[in-house]
Amino acid sequence: MKTFNGHFDGRVIVLDEPAQLKPNAKVKVVAPDEDAPDDSLVSGCARLSEPTFRAIWDNPLDADYDRL
Repeated sequence: MKTFNGHFDGRVIVLDEPAQLKPNAKVKVVAPDEDAPDDSLVSGCARLSEPTFRAIWDNPLDADYDRL
């Protein structure tokens, strides 16, 4: 997955930097609420990932790192 910064010019979504995508590549655009802080999308995605990270990191092999 890739993340690109962009903006809506009033008509279409415009990327702020060049993208290395194949022609007709499918993309999904997620726009935070207008009144949300700039980092709300990032922190929201991080919160959604917490259960998965907890399951991955909470295992006997990872306990060695807990002692460091």
